[in-house]
Amino acid sequence: MINNKKVFLTYIICFFLFITLFIFPNYSNQPRLLAFYLKDIIEKPFGYINSVANNYLNLLKSNQELLISIENLNKENQYLININNYLKVLTSKYNSQYKIFHNNSLTIPSSIGVSVIGDRNLFYNNDFIINKGSKNGINISDYVIDGIDIVGRVKYVNNNTSVVVTVKSIDYGDEVIIDNESYIVSGTNNDYLSFLRQKNNLNETNIKQGKKAIVEKDFVNLLLGKVHYINNQPVIITKKNFNLDNLRVITND
Repeated sequence: MINNKKVFLTYIICFFLFITLFIFPNYSNQPRLLAFYLKDIIEKPFGYINSVANNYLNLLKSNQELLISIENLNKENQYLININNYLKVLTSKYNSQYKIFHNNSLTIPSSIGVSVIGDRNLFYNNDFIINKGSKNGINISDYVIDGIDIVGRVKYVNNNTSVVVTVKSIDYGDEVIIDNESYIVSGTNNDYLSFLRQKNNLNETNIKQGKKAIVEKDFVNLLLGKVHYINNQPVIITKKNFNLDNLRVITND
């Protein structure tokens, strides 16, 4: 009997509550608004914690990637150091052998590495701009090389940059050695240089095809090109493609 009364009272309370919320809807919005307000307050700290956690994970991931990059760079740097040390040993041995037959040490030309920063495609006048200048010891007429191949010579020097005229340019001129004879040559805006004349001799040039045209620079022979014949006229064919990412300038220091 007592249980029936409790059920009946519960039913009456729910009925009157439903009627109240139905007749007075403003009262029904209050609990809803309160619920969402409490939900927003509760979620804010969790949202902040989630944002901080995501930022931390992103930083951790980025840090791991940077550590891997640094490790790879360190390995590459060590590899280059080993190569440099190996080349030093070879140079030292060669220098020691040179001393056996000569009274002085072998002179190695001083040079510095440079990068092309302008007119890389040789769009204007077959010349380009490098990122080193007079404050780095570069002077006008210094040779720019790729290995032992002559790429060009310094035409104009600023404090921090320089203009290099290539061997393909009509503005390029040089004195070369072919079979122990000196010749004056000039660029043609093509892949070859033409002979102007033999030095100190106005007679016709007669050279065998395939001979190397070199420039002597501090006991090192720099290669300008090889002799070839076009329309029965001797010319010097230059290297068609230079590695502009591996340039050095031979300085007079």
